[in-house]
Amino acid sequence: MKWQVLGEESTSGANFTIEADLQLSPLLKWCGILFMADSVTHPAKGYLFTLTEDGFTELLSLADGGNRISTLQRRKSGILETNHTYHITIRMQNNICQIYIEDTASENRLRKDIALEAVPSEFTPWPVAELPLEDTGSHLAAIAADPGQAELSPTDRDDLWRNFHTGTLNPLPQPAPRYQNPVLNGYADPDILYHQGIYYLYATSSSLPAGYEAYTSRDLVHWKYAGKVMDEVWGMNRWYWAPDIIFRNGKFYMLVSANEHLGICVSDSPLGPFLPEPGYLFDKSIDGHFFVDEDGEVYIFYVSWREGKTYALYAMRMEHDLVTPILSTETMVIRATETWEQQQAAVAEAPYVLWHRGKYYLTYSGSHFESAGYAVGYAIADTPLGPYTKYERNPILSYHYKAHGPGHHCIVSSPDGKSLFIVYHTHHDTSTVQPRNICVDRLRFVPVKGKDDRLEVYGPTVTPQPYPLS
Repeated sequence: MKWQVLGEESTSGANFTIEADLQLSPLLKWCGILFMADSVTHPAKGYLFTLTEDGFTELLSLADGGNRISTLQRRKSGILETNHTYHITIRMQNNICQIYIEDTASENRLRKDIALEAVPSEFTPWPVAELPLEDTGSHLAAIAADPGQAELSPTDRDDLWRNFHTGTLNPLPQPAPRYQNPVLNGYADPDILYHQGIYYLYATSSSLPAGYEAYTSRDLVHWKYAGKVMDEVWGMNRWYWAPDIIFRNGKFYMLVSANEHLGICVSDSPLGPFLPEPGYLFDKSIDGHFFVDEDGEVYIFYVSWREGKTYALYAMRMEHDLVTPILSTETMVIRATETWEQQQAAVAEAPYVLWHRGKYYLTYSGSHFESAGYAVGYAIADTPLGPYTKYERNPILSYHYKAHGPGHHCIVSSPDGKSLFIVYHTHHDTSTVQPRNICVDRLRFVPVKGKDDRLEVYGPTVTPQPYPLS
């Protein structure tokens, strides 16, 4: 890997900041900041954060003179445009690296007092990366760029960067109580019901052959086992996946995926027993999700590949009894057509729908669940049945070197109702898929001038996080 050095600085100690304004120019394959390096040209150790010509941010670990490269995180940014200048802030504090990107034209520039213990709000930028990094013991930093085959002229070099400087941070004091992902081991495909001040979690179990179990919590972090809530249904004795539950008309309705059959079970209590309707809805169908529209109409979203159906996400309206589908309304809403949806297999699954400011946000997972690149994206429509337009910067939740396969999620509010959280699963670790683990991170809508609000996730986190508010 080769680059031109445009500017050089040094840091002191293990706790520091680096800031610079960088222009994402069409002249470059990438530009970025080298840090914690022992050489600015051929580092035997160090890290490199880049903005790429195709709109990605990358955090790389460098060794062997820059010839050995490990990708710690690569994600598509929702803000990067060519011929535009961005303010980059790298904060290294208590061995946790946070990296921020801000449009230099933004009226809401990064507050200088922001720290790891600050609780992000709608006025505070979220980092594009927050990861633990090993202290290399080296202190060189540089602005670096790759112009491809040509060398940059002095004029071009000067136009690409400015305001490059470093600073010193104090180690953080002992923080307030934190939680750290994962919050529950051995489960996947979570769904959460918030009812009378209690969160009820239902999920795919790594050990239960048939039926579902439940956990309860008051803070989304500490989960207490509440027992088995459903037994074998419709004669299906395996593959009980991805339950989804709503409370409606004084009863609890659960969409069940059993042996690749989709059906509905009903209970008088969130802890069951959930009893099946006389017959299931469809075969060769999974990942059901209930959505209640603003007008009270109820829809189900699901994956299906039954006879005559292309493997895809579908939706349909339900009768007011919530158990009878209106088959004439069935509509295909999402197919796996993007690169990020096709890792190991072309898959779009795990739908979850939010209504926000007159728009329907269909969030879903893409790629085979066993791939490291299993991830979450979304699409927007004007009606529940679409047509849906995929967000151009998907995915919004994707893997890094400490967490693989983040996906199959639900979205819930914090106990005080002021914040949104995404609850999802990850692989057991970066080398083993099963048993999977449940994680919780923040999610929000970000206003974008002239466009629909953007969904943004703070995660997948592996660092200590503030508790959801109560």
